Amino acid sequence: MSDPRLSEILRMLDPEPGCRLWFGGATPLGCLRGVSAEQAACKPAAARHNIWELALHIAYYKYAVRRVLEDGARGGFPRSPASWPVVPEPADDSSWKEDRSLLRSEHERLVETARALDARRLDDKAPGSGAYRIADLLHGVVMHDTYHVGQIQLLKRMHGELRS
Repeated sequence: MSDPRLSEILRMLDPEPGCRLWFGGATPLGCLRGVSAEQAACKPAAARHNIWELALHIAYYKYAVRRVLEDGARGGFPRSPASWPVVPEPADDSSWKEDRSLLRSEHERLVETARALDARRLDDKAPGSGAYRIADLLHGVVMHDTYHVGQIQLLKRMHGELRS
């Protein structure tokens, strides 16, 4: 049984190549193209997040939603603290490449899990999430991506202006 809600969630979560989303922006993976380790690690202010931290945060929430969908145990995200992992020291190109790969892997695993989901489960309560339905978590991860991609795009612009 198919459900148009699941099809739409998947279209927003993992758009076809060349497809521009409604907000005109890139996906989390797309917005990181061309971002250097130096740019990713640059903080706009002491108490603010940088691009690198946002990328790891996005990866964590893709992981967390996937684990709920799989009814899996919590724990096991490879970076810590889980929700806002610390940028490695040194913040070099090799570490940045590894962390972008982590985001790509968590994205692909979430998409694979969502594609395999029985659409009849969309209105089921998500295990361990209180009153949230599975559909809520999937819509939430799409909105979470959109919000943080906007922040990353602003940080990229700020970084360019700071270097000028």
